[in-house]
Amino acid sequence: MVAKPRDYAKITRFLQHLFAWLFQSNELQVKQRRDRQGNTWWQAFDPNTNESTSFGSEAEMRSWIEQRYYR
Repeated sequence: MVAKPRDYAKITRFLQHLFAWLFQSNELQVKQRRDRQGNTWWQAFDPNTNESTSFGSEAEMRSWIEQRYYR
């Protein structure tokens, strides 16, 4: 039985989450996301406060980071 590409994607996601959980840090995590329609947004998670937020552009995300962490 040969694994399908969809199975590889699921396994890859699982391993990424597992490694992230095992080796998590206290640093701010910022990710660029894209939905099925191709829209892009930015998501941040602060493990120290357990807060997350999203912005529609990289500029908005950078501004938020600068205001929050570099005052």
